[in-house]
Amino acid sequence: MKKIKFEKNGKIFTLKAIVCENKDLIKFMNRDYFLKLCKNGCSNYNKNWSCPPNSPKFDEFSADYTNSLLVEVTSEVRDKEDYMEAYIENRSTLEALLSKMQIDFECLKTSCGTCNICKRCALLDNKNCYHPEEMRYSMEAMGMDLAKLSEEIFDHKLTWNSENKKSNICTSIGSILFNGTFLEDDFCDLARNYRF
Repeated sequence: MKKIKFEKNGKIFTLKAIVCENKDLIKFMNRDYFLKLCKNGCSNYNKNWSCPPNSPKFDEFSADYTNSLLVEVTSEVRDKEDYMEAYIENRSTLEALLSKMQIDFECLKTSCGTCNICKRCALLDNKNCYHPEEMRYSMEAMGMDLAKLSEEIFDHKLTWNSENKKSNICTSIGSILFNGTFLEDDFCDLARNYRF
């Protein structure tokens, strides 16, 4: 595993990256459980082409790729900062980096959360996706248990906001799927040269 720290807008971010074989990631898939959670608790359920029940299972989505570079970005939530602001900043940072990697290498990225390419998803108007080549699924939408994955692979326990307790760490996880060789050092070189 590789770890990089960088500063953006006066805030410190930590990136961790590790290459895994996709067959070894299947153990983190619990599609039925997360489908139920999404259905009962997420406002995007069946309102976005990238979200359940419209998203594929991870094993189906990754079938044409042997490996994944998993990337986790964490940052502290500042005292006066809203958790959602921190999440948006984490997500945009990780999405930009993964998008750059997808262009520079022959790979396919997963997103961090629901697709937000369009202001209004075509699904709401009973239409096909307007940007199917650009739309990406998140790992959690494909049934991956990111809490378990983060703890076992990144040695990082995810913390959650609740009414009674605010988390002071914000975490986002994404990946790129690829065939052949892609080293964690390649990621580090790209990340160090990337202008966040």
